[in-house]
Order: sequence, then structure tokens, then C-alpha cells
Amino acid sequence: MTDAAGAAFPFRIDPHTGGIAMTAGDQKIRDDLRVLLGTRLGERPMLRDFGTRVHALVHEPDDDVTADLLRKQAHESVVRWERRIVVTRAVLERHDGELRLILGYVHSDRPVAAEMTIPIV
Repeated sequence: MTDAAGAAFPFRIDPHTGGIAMTAGDQKIRDDLRVLLGTRLGERPMLRDFGTRVHALVHEPDDDVTADLLRKQAHESVVRWERRIVVTRAVLERHDGELRLILGYVHSDRPVAAEMTIPIV
């Protein structure tokens, strides 16, 4: 299941082949998570439920309540839309004025654990 291939994110041209750069496996999951968390809810005309409400909270106070809302919304979106993984940890961390989502997960079809850090804009 995790070996599905697709266009790389961000979209680019492969300098070796001159074609579209492709990714597969673990990197494809990471790319797809970045797309999911970077998409505003309602942004895709044919898939209005895809994405998160994280961007709507950008101008809210920088406090623990907002951080918890961001974490929950990101976690719920990943659980709903990314079936290739099982989320084991979702933590927001403040670092130099930036919020970062630390997402721990296990591949749903094999016992491989991974973690990625995503800056929340």
C-alpha cells in the first residue's frame, strides 16, 4: 500500500529524465501529508472536505488553547484522509516564535515507525 507512486511535492521537473519528478513509499506519504496540512478546508472545488482549518487560526492568540486547536485539527485531518498511516503522536512545539507539528506515525501495512516535523504557518 505504501509503495504507491505519484508526483513529487512540490511539483517539479526531474533534471535527469526531463519528466515530472515522482516519489514513492515513505517520501510519497510525507509529500501527501504536507499537501493535506497545507490545504485550506474548502479550497479544492471537487473535494471540499479535504484539508484543515489550521489556516483560519493564524491570527488567534498565541496560547495553549489555540495550540491545542491546531493540533486537534491537524490530527483529525490526517486520521480522516491518510489511510496509509496510523497516527501515534501529534504534538505542537513552539520554537523561536514558530509552531511546529511533530507527527509520529506507523505505516498501516507494515511495522515501520516514522516521525516528521511540519511548520504550521
